[in-house]
This record gives sequence, C-alpha cells and structure tokens, in this order.
Amino acid sequence: MPGLKPAAFPVTICRHGAPTAMHLTEQEQQEINRLVAEVEAASGAQFVVAVIGKADAYPEIPWKAFALGVTSAASLVATAAFLRGNWPMLDSVLAALTITLGSGLACALASIFVPAIARVFLDTLRAEGEVEQYGHALFLDRRMFETRERIGVLILISRFERRPAIVTDVGIRRHLADAELEAIVSEMVLLLSRGHVVGATEAALRRMGQLLHGRLQRSASTDELAEALVQERGA
Repeated sequence: MPGLKPAAFPVTICRHGAPTAMHLTEQEQQEINRLVAEVEAASGAQFVVAVIGKADAYPEIPWKAFALGVTSAASLVATAAFLRGNWPMLDSVLAALTITLGSGLACALASIFVPAIARVFLDTLRAEGEVEQYGHALFLDRRMFETRERIGVLILISRFERRPAIVTDVGIRRHLADAELEAIVSEMVLLLSRGHVVGATEAALRRMGQLLHGRLQRSASTDELAEALVQERGA
C-alpha cells in the first residue's frame, strides 16, 4: 500500500536467554510487522506487539499435579485391595507406596514439561492477573509512554496462559471505552484457545485500527516506537 512505513522492523529476541521453540517463525514475524505498519499508518497510533512464553513461573502447578497423582493412585490402590478382600491390609506396603508416590511424581513432571497438562492446573483468574501485570511492566520497561501524543499501545500475548493483555497510554484511552477493549480481548482469547497467535494479533490490530480511525491527530513524525514486535521467554 502506498504511504505505509516499511515492514522491516527490528525484532527483540528474549532478554532472559536464548530463543525457545515457543517463538514465532520468520514468516509469522514478518506478517505481524506488516500488520503493525498497516494499522499504524491508518490509525496514527503507535503499536508494539509482544509475544512471551509465560507470564509467571506458577510454582504451585507441579504441587497440584503431584497431589492429584498421589490421591488418584492411593484411591485406586485402596479400591483394588478392597475388591480383593484383603482390606485394610495390602499385600505389599512398599508396592503401594511406590505406585502412589510414583504416580504423583509422574504427574508433577508432566505438568512441568507438558504445557497442555500444566494448563489443567492453572487458575484462570491468577493467569489473567499475571498476564495483565506483565503487560503493564513491559509497557513501562519499554518506555512506551514517551510518545509525544501519548498514543502507545501494547498488545501482549502470553502463549502458555493463552491470554492477551492490551495496555494503552492516556492518548488512546480517551478514545476507547473499556467495553470496546474487553470485546477485543474476548475475541483474542477465543483465537488463542485454538493456538492462533497471528490470527489473534491481526484481530486486535484491525479492530483497534477501526476504532481509532479518524480520532487521533495524525503526526508527520517518524515511527516513535522502533520495535513493532518483541519476543521474550517471560518468567
């Protein structure tokens, strides 16, 4: 499209360590950069998209998984002993303990290494709060409040939680109602639940572009936020 800024924005890769498999492909990065350029040119706002692996370490998840594994295994062992008619004594206490503790350990390890299993034990409200908190911290850390008209927008996606957060500066908030932002977040949650990171990003960018069209004073200045896409491992 004529008049659009070039899409060759720098991408910041994880300040906490080497990139992980959770990072976007080169094609996905290019697509998000292109979308940001297009929507910025149309709306006048300054956007940064951040994709992180995880907003918090959630140390309670392995313990929850361990407790479930132990409880389930103990119930099965006790039920088997009862059905065999030698309740309450077991043929082998050592075998029972091995089965029970082994099951708990297996569940705990699975929750550490398999994100889909870990999400079973993830508290939804806690996840929402952690993603929101990470988003606000990143907004400040990236000094996105320094645009001249206070028109910075951060769209954060946390891949583990499959939750987004949208953080806007004061120059944007005066033009958008909370209900409008909540509707965008709800649409993103649905797409992220299916693993569509780029689709969720596109939906948010395009909807915000539509809502802000004609509401902001257009500036002839160059892009004030040099990074269109930020990728971090997170917690």
